[in-house]
Amino acid sequence: MGKHFSASVRPAPRAGWLMLCCLLAIRPAACAGAPRPEASLAGAWSFRFGSGNAAAALAGDVAAWPQVAVPHTWNAADGADGGGDYARGEGWYVRRFRSDPTWAGRRVIIEFAGASRVATVYVNGTKIGTHAGGFARFRFDLTDALRPEGDNLLAVQVSNAPDGLAPVSADFTFFGGLYRSVRLFAVDPLHVEVLDCAADGVFVTPKNVTAARAEFSVAVNLRNETDRVAHATLRLAVRDAAGTVVGGKDVAVDLPARGAVRQEQPFVLDHPHLWNARADPHQYRVEVALEADGRVHDQLEQRFGLRFYAVDPEKGFSLNGAPLDLHGVSRHQDRAGNGWAIGAADDREDFAMIEELGATALRVAHYPQSALWFDLADERGLVVWAEIPIVNEVPATESYAANARQQIRELIRQNFNRPAICFWGVGNETREDGETKAQRPNGPVSDHLIAGLAELAHAEDPTRLTTYASHHKAEDLRNFHTDVLGFNKYIGWYSGTVDEFAAWADDVHRRFPALRFALSEYGAGANIAQHDLSLKKPVATGEWHPEEYQARFHEVYWHALQARPYIWGKFVWNMFDFAADHRSEGAAPGRNDKGLVSYDRRTRKDAFYFYQANWSAIPVLHLNSRRYLARPAGPTEITAYSNLPAAELFLNGVSCGKIDATEHVLRWHVVLPEGKNTLVARAIAGAAPLSDECTFQCPLPSKPASAP
Repeated sequence: MGKHFSASVRPAPRAGWLMLCCLLAIRPAACAGAPRPEASLAGAWSFRFGSGNAAAALAGDVAAWPQVAVPHTWNAADGADGGGDYARGEGWYVRRFRSDPTWAGRRVIIEFAGASRVATVYVNGTKIGTHAGGFARFRFDLTDALRPEGDNLLAVQVSNAPDGLAPVSADFTFFGGLYRSVRLFAVDPLHVEVLDCAADGVFVTPKNVTAARAEFSVAVNLRNETDRVAHATLRLAVRDAAGTVVGGKDVAVDLPARGAVRQEQPFVLDHPHLWNARADPHQYRVEVALEADGRVHDQLEQRFGLRFYAVDPEKGFSLNGAPLDLHGVSRHQDRAGNGWAIGAADDREDFAMIEELGATALRVAHYPQSALWFDLADERGLVVWAEIPIVNEVPATESYAANARQQIRELIRQNFNRPAICFWGVGNETREDGETKAQRPNGPVSDHLIAGLAELAHAEDPTRLTTYASHHKAEDLRNFHTDVLGFNKYIGWYSGTVDEFAAWADDVHRRFPALRFALSEYGAGANIAQHDLSLKKPVATGEWHPEEYQARFHEVYWHALQARPYIWGKFVWNMFDFAADHRSEGAAPGRNDKGLVSYDRRTRKDAFYFYQANWSAIPVLHLNSRRYLARPAGPTEITAYSNLPAAELFLNGVSCGKIDATEHVLRWHVVLPEGKNTLVARAIAGAAPLSDECTFQCPLPSKPASAP
């Protein structure tokens, strides 16, 4: 079981009865008299970790169990403290609820937005179903097990134990628990399908899109849970962002008893309002209503966007016929103290910081993240690479392959209508089961899986490009199954020197000119309490990760990337430091410290401001090494990042000169006297002055006070 863990991430009240009632929600039609009433199951649950709790959970004998608040993980405390011994096993969640009588005659569905990694659901002692996969939404129909009167006992067994499924291993902590929201909702026996991979049953497919004309289809999966044929009308209305109806159709449809049909209708729009990334992330919405016998049985809406894009092996990415430089970050979904059990406010804060950075793209690695995370990308206009957790070992088992196929279907069907997503990722740094980091070329098992997943992704969605994140040699067969490719490259951190990266990229492009490749990961670690102005390359696995080396690493990489438009995407690893409990380096056990921002989100590292100066239109002037509080006296270099033309530096009130910001970097050579020193950088942003200041204490010149 590993070491002691925290049973709760936040205080929770005692669990009581849950009466299903009218609740306000993001979705329309959320109250009891509407087609899809719903109720949240967030909040208090009884919880116990460890084997041997099944009998008590299924009997409801949990009065002595601790109370936790869902969303919840049992690894909030031990998942990021180092040692690689965080608790992995099974936990049981239990709560009671009463059925709302107004839901009588409907199908009652339970939805889990995410559970790590395998969840088995029981109602009143009856097993409802099992879902394997720690990141996608999943649903079960509870209707036949519910008691219409009195209380119902809901028990969920969740396990993050090793299970041979994807991912077998990875460079991040597998936080266990019901770490995303849980809700109940009800649908009429005549409804839009809700159980097919937990997708919403409405699929908008762009077929021919230009600035002058857009052709697209709307397919709706319909289900009839009654014992007779239903003669129904499917009403479709397409509205633009202002709410104006721009298209609509009413379609007569016969639904077979206890059966399902798929109804697809074409639409054409002249002069469509295109989704155009951050410049204009316009979305349409399609309203769907299913009517029969003079009433509405089900209704919902789906947002979608119309756009066209391409990747050229020389010119890179273009959107709607115009070049768009895709530069951005990856982000893990964990937070200090909460692990994966984060909320909407956390997602919004993280996304706002990525926008502040000036990113145009996101690699949502290495797994599907919350629906809100994808919503924000759609709404704010960041182009997305979304992927499934096929990471590291690929066992030669049908159970692993089948689960991988399930996860790619869930990813695609649940996110089919999202305009931000342009790339489906089918894997990351795969290797043969049992291998170490020394790779076997053209690993046959992983090669076969990647090829099959790319083919399946095309079958599920022929409109988007497939991709793979490779750390193999350029000629490896695994690099050539997807439409485009990304390389994870850490030259200058794990091997070689940072100046060798440009030559590597040019060599790959020269040898494989038709290969459309991105840089899907690159980065270096940084501890904000460690400093060294020598810029000597640290040992990646060592305890010394000075902030200055990370900044210099990114300077060199970005200048090389900026000069090479054939690299279609550039994704920094990582936006935030994140939990990797097996790691012990950079004086931060249990962390991967390659983030541009600290794990607690309180500190933007110097490298953050380098990218902001290069990517953002926000005026930037930032003095580096401001946390190097006891630097030695004597000659030194002061560095600043800015997107302004020039800046002037003052040392203790005396000007050190005004210089141009060459490639957004300014460097002054100064002599620091012993004692207290104050640096002030000043520039003009438009008509307004901009300044940055830091103060530090200089000891006599000797060994740097913070050196190892």
